[in-house]
Amino acid sequence: MARKKLRFRDVILSIICVVFTIEACAPAAAIGNSAVFWWLFLLVTFLMPYGFVVAELGTTYAEGAGVYEWVRDSMGRRWATREAWYYWVNYFTWLASITVLFPTTINGILGFEMPLWTEILIEMAFIWFVVWTSMQGVGDISWIMNAGAVLNIVMVVGIGCLGIWYGNTHGFAEPLTPQSMLPDFSDGNALTYLSIIIYNYMGCEVIATFVDSMDNPKKDMPKAIIGGGLAIVAVYLFVSLGISTAVPHNEISLASGIADAVAVMAGERSLPFMLVSVGFLLSLFANMISWSHGVSSVTNQAAKEGNLPRVYAREDSKGRHAGSCIMSGICASALVLAKPLFEYVGVGVFSIALSLDIVFTLAAYIPMFPAFLKLREIDPDRTRPFRVPGGRLAMRLFCWVPVVELVLSIVVACIPLNGSSTELDKIPLLIGVIVVVLLGEIIRHVSHSRAAERARTLGFGLPKAKMGPDVDRRRPRRPRRPKPVDKS
Repeated sequence: MARKKLRFRDVILSIICVVFTIEACAPAAAIGNSAVFWWLFLLVTFLMPYGFVVAELGTTYAEGAGVYEWVRDSMGRRWATREAWYYWVNYFTWLASITVLFPTTINGILGFEMPLWTEILIEMAFIWFVVWTSMQGVGDISWIMNAGAVLNIVMVVGIGCLGIWYGNTHGFAEPLTPQSMLPDFSDGNALTYLSIIIYNYMGCEVIATFVDSMDNPKKDMPKAIIGGGLAIVAVYLFVSLGISTAVPHNEISLASGIADAVAVMAGERSLPFMLVSVGFLLSLFANMISWSHGVSSVTNQAAKEGNLPRVYAREDSKGRHAGSCIMSGICASALVLAKPLFEYVGVGVFSIALSLDIVFTLAAYIPMFPAFLKLREIDPDRTRPFRVPGGRLAMRLFCWVPVVELVLSIVVACIPLNGSSTELDKIPLLIGVIVVVLLGEIIRHVSHSRAAERARTLGFGLPKAKMGPDVDRRRPRRPRRPKPVDKS
């Protein structure tokens, strides 16, 4: 049976479903009215360069492993392994943070708090249903991503319109004036908004892992990335302003901000509140599914090439990425089951998991921009169906400005810059980041040693295109035959 192909409509809806995450609206709204400045500023300095770079790389290098493939072929095995590792860590920590929201939202719908064991059962059921669904073919689950994108748009329009009505009827929690839309750089938290908004822009490169399922990737991908990106900016701004209409930005809960805002505007447990809460849960599920194939494709390919442990390369009888999906489920489950321990030491699972997700999402994108420049340099003659416009200087600005923004975002997100209580709260996150980075370096070393040992055992070097410049690819020499003895 022929595999179902993604049409242009499916591609652009997939981008909206991947990039726009409904749970990120509350942190974005918590910025306040100055979010307007930051969204537009980062649209020009980050999203447009990022989208153009992904469009060129995704249509030129289309093996299906996306950003891992680009980093591997330009910067070698070491950086390719880090890329795959950070990419996977960002997914399972995000899955854990999303999972924690499920019983919280259901408690709000029911009007009472469920017992802890019931919450754990719901969380485990959600994680493993996501894992099972993630192992299906992209074409087979495209309807879930399409439905998720449509649902997100419907909820955003509904919440935004409800916010406008509420503000005109009852007054705005924070008046929207030109002055309020400008950032206050005297606020020490101003730079932390960089990480929130850049994080909300991430995901376009996941579509590059769908190329073998697209009907016309060379034509559809660039148009879908650019058009979808512009639509996402408008969507985020609309819903963020709708939330902040009812709830002052410094009172918005990062976990339940959308439901809280609708409860204020329409009444707690009202029909709009119930619809938004149920839609929120369905949207979370669609978001996780839309990311899962991209992450499993990257880790599966990395493991096959010896850049991650072999368990990530395991496939089922239908060739689906069972190993990577199951590992994501195991680690997300472990993080969620440790919730009582985290709460005992005063750290919420949602906050620490989401923070780890943000940091390693940002870290996974840093190598992509220098990889783009390197591939332009070492592979100039390759046909590029879409080419980023501009000369050499423009290309460098296009790449290094986003890199600086990514690095700065990571620094302000996890490193205490002063002795205030808010900054000291970052210490558990910083410890977690250090542990994950060190564990990744250990895995890289062990995986590379085993891959090189297996290659020598089989009697061949590691392929140049797959393994990068920092590996010995020379074929072992065969022993010379002894010269024949001259019997004369």
